[in-house]
Amino acid sequence: MENTCCDFCGADDADILYIGAGWKHPVPQDCALVRCRRCGLMYLNPRPTPDEISAFYPDDYPAFRPAVEDERSKLMRWARHRKLVRRRQVIQKYSGYTTGRILDVGCSTGLFLHEMEQAGWQVTGIEPTSSAALYARTHFGLEIFQGFLEQSDYPPQTFDIITFWDVLEHTYSPVRALRYSAELLKPGGIVAINVPNWQSPDRGWFGPYWSGLDPPRHLFVFTRQTLTALLNQTGFQPLAWSCFMPSYFPFIISLECWLSVRIPRLAKPLHRVLNLPGVRYLFEPYFTAMNWLKRGDSIAVFARKMTS
Repeated sequence: MENTCCDFCGADDADILYIGAGWKHPVPQDCALVRCRRCGLMYLNPRPTPDEISAFYPDDYPAFRPAVEDERSKLMRWARHRKLVRRRQVIQKYSGYTTGRILDVGCSTGLFLHEMEQAGWQVTGIEPTSSAALYARTHFGLEIFQGFLEQSDYPPQTFDIITFWDVLEHTYSPVRALRYSAELLKPGGIVAINVPNWQSPDRGWFGPYWSGLDPPRHLFVFTRQTLTALLNQTGFQPLAWSCFMPSYFPFIISLECWLSVRIPRLAKPLHRVLNLPGVRYLFEPYFTAMNWLKRGDSIAVFARKMTS
C-alpha cells in the first residue's frame, strides 16, 4: 500500500468517506475513499501500489469479455453488439468524425476497437493486463500496446480520438493521463471518457456498496464538477455529457454486493433471477428515464483539445 496526495491540487488534506468499503471481493482494510477539502476530488488513500494492483485484475475479471459471436444466447449477442454500435455512434456524433485514427486506453479484449475497425477506422489499443491484450491481438489481429498509457511512445498528434471507457478512474494519475492524451491528439481532437456517475440514485441507495466505487480498482471517483476542472486544467473543453451506457448490470452488481453483506441468504437466488435472459428488459423504462435525466449509473463526457 502507498499513501498519496490529491492528484488535482496536490493537497494532503482530505476527509474520509469510507474505509474498506465493505466490498464483496478482498479489499485492504486500511484502504479508504477520501475527499480533498480544497478541490473536492475523491480518491483512494492509501491504495495498492502499481506493482500490487494487478492482483485485483484476475483473468476472469468481468470486463475481460470474449467476442460477441462466442455468446451462447442470441439475445445477449444482440444486446452486446448493440452496446458496441452505440459507442461507435456517440463517438461519431460528438466528434463529427466518420473515420479516423482512434486510441482506446484500457481496451480490454478489444471488442470496441474491433467494432470501430469494421466501420473503417484505424485502431490502436492500450491494455496493461497480459491475458486481455493477448486475446485482442490473437482473436481480432489488433495493434495493442501492453502497459500503461504513459509508458507508450506514440508520436505527438497521432490520433483523432482517444477513449477512456470506464478506465480513467483506474489510472494512478488522471491529470497525467489527460495531459499525455492532449499531446497525442491532433489539433481539435476529441477525448471520450465514461465514468461512474456520482449523481446516480444508485449511489445514494447503496452507499459503500455502490458498484461505482469498486475499491481498490477504482482509485478515483469523479463528480461532473471535478472532472470538468480536470479537463480544463489538462487542455480540454467539454462539449457534451451523456448517459448512454446500460445501467441494469451495474445496478444488480450494487444490489448483490449490498445483499451479500446485509442479507446473504438472498444474494445467490436473486442473482440467478436477475441474470435470466430478458429480465433486464422489464426494467428498461426506468433506466432509460434515468439516462435521459443524466442520472444513469455511468456518465460520459466528450471534450475537444483546446488550441493554444
